[in-house]
Amino acid sequence: MANKNYFDDLKKMLLELSSEKKRGLILGSISLFFLFFSYPMIRSAAEAIFLDTYGAKKSPHVWFYSIIALSFTVTLFNKFQTNNSVHKVYWGIGSITAVIFCIALYFLHSGQNIFAYIFYIWKEVYIVLMVHSVLAFINSILSYKVAKTIYGPMGALGSIGGILGGVITSSSSSVLGGAEGIALIGTFFILISCSFFQMTGTKFDQLDKIDNRKNESPLHSILEVKNYVFLIALVIILTQFCINLTNFKFNILLERFVHTKSEKVSYLGNLYSAINGISLFMQVLIIPLLFNIVKNRTIHFFIPIFFFLVSGLSFSFGGATLFPVMLTFVLFKGTDYSLFAAAKEMLYFPLIARQKFGAKYVVDMLIYRMAKGVISLVLVFYQSETFVEYCLAICLIAWIFVLIPLFRQQEKVLNQNKEYL
Repeated sequence: MANKNYFDDLKKMLLELSSEKKRGLILGSISLFFLFFSYPMIRSAAEAIFLDTYGAKKSPHVWFYSIIALSFTVTLFNKFQTNNSVHKVYWGIGSITAVIFCIALYFLHSGQNIFAYIFYIWKEVYIVLMVHSVLAFINSILSYKVAKTIYGPMGALGSIGGILGGVITSSSSSVLGGAEGIALIGTFFILISCSFFQMTGTKFDQLDKIDNRKNESPLHSILEVKNYVFLIALVIILTQFCINLTNFKFNILLERFVHTKSEKVSYLGNLYSAINGISLFMQVLIIPLLFNIVKNRTIHFFIPIFFFLVSGLSFSFGGATLFPVMLTFVLFKGTDYSLFAAAKEMLYFPLIARQKFGAKYVVDMLIYRMAKGVISLVLVFYQSETFVEYCLAICLIAWIFVLIPLFRQQEKVLNQNKEYL
């Protein structure tokens, strides 16, 4: 009955949207589909090439360089999006990405191994910018009520893209030219994503016309809610610490047990299909029902507790073997991409428009990757698997405790902004 009511509500909400909003939502979701379809190809190729060239213990170095590159790129991105349409921004990122990947792959083929760093670093940068652009666009055309219902199906479409991309990567990479060939195919589908996003129309072209605060800086826009945004940022920092500690442990064991570059590409393709499979399961069967019957607060507390139990069992009984650590990483990433991502988006809706975009810029564009940079720098110097496991446990416990003041602040923000929501 609850499932029937959900789909009835979803149908009703979609029918009530204006034709321009329907068009923007549908084409924006298709754009996300192709973006996530291409990403397992790009990511598997970049990681396999890097691990084969430099090894797992160099991965914190490239993670750290990625945050430096992202910080610089975001500064340029922010200036560019102020005076240009969201469609021009999206095409700009997609075109630059295609050029960088083609150049990097050419020089890698010529034996210039340093381009493994460039390829890896840019795959970390472009996905943040492009996903942020699509989600910011969709956020701008949906109300809180509609967003709460639509995020599950929209995310499911992206997960299906990721599953299909991962399956093609694992099953066909050798036929399609190995890591380099599959990366070129992924690059082509990034441009397909750009084409669909272009068709969303120009009615909602200038996101920064909202609230007539075009020239207001992101930091200034969140001054009134700085405590709330700080606590959201702290949750994101701890989340990224946990994800990347698990990722590092997985990389060490992947290098130990999977030896050739082609085997790594295939294994990683299957891995990202599994991650997207977990994400799809949650988006189709869990998120639509859970968000309508359970408070967002409860979901946020559940996630770190679930992570603590999974990692504790995995590392206690199989921490030196690949499968249990791989399973932990898959559950962490699958939940992060789906349940946590949707629950995190709900944290922004008590904010008014200018606060929302300022908070998303600061937290999702800067803090998100800064956290990865910090934990990467730590892992450059401390690479013991025991250190990784203890550090993960501490971060998960801290995450739970940060949620208590976060939801107290949320109540204050809701009261402060209630006349605008």
